[in-house]
Amino acid sequence: MVDMGDIFNDMRDYRKHMRATLGVNCPKCAEVRPKAHPSILLPGQRCKVDGYRDPRPRDMADAR
Repeated sequence: MVDMGDIFNDMRDYRKHMRATLGVNCPKCAEVRPKAHPSILLPGQRCKVDGYRDPRPRDMADAR
């Protein structure tokens, strides 16, 4: 069971790393809700709040 916890910790660290290196703030969130924190989008990802899709190619996220 300890191995499963290590796997999930590694996945969480990977997502944090990707958001820190490739993530951009959603420009639509800044317009619609200026006082709230904008969503951080990876390439090709859609914002859950307002539906904006990041135009960068998705395969860009595979490179570390």
